[in-house]
Amino acid sequence: MLEKIVGSRVVLTIAQPNHQDWQLRPKVDIFERSTISIVAKVVSVSDLGIWIEHADYPIRFPESNRVEKKRADILIRYDFITSIAYFPDMPSEPEEKVYPIGFLDQRDQ
Repeated sequence: MLEKIVGSRVVLTIAQPNHQDWQLRPKVDIFERSTISIVAKVVSVSDLGIWIEHADYPIRFPESNRVEKKRADILIRYDFITSIAYFPDMPSEPEEKVYPIGFLDQRDQ
């Protein structure tokens, strides 16, 4: 079943957000929350977890000391995924189509 989500945008609810890659955390105070929900494009699934695309991951190059934004794939380990919302009636995204990772506001939930 998980292979079907490759190429699709999904909603992932992730536990322990303060232990995740810093680019996955919303720029708000999340430490009192036990989960966050993100919208991301799935690029692959593996034995360890789900790989999602990050279109503009900032990385510092030591030779120039400049920060550039590059496309990166980020692993979300299955240990931290509490739910996945997959929408089978929505078409898969073309490979060249890029979407930023989005966050869902959970304050009223």
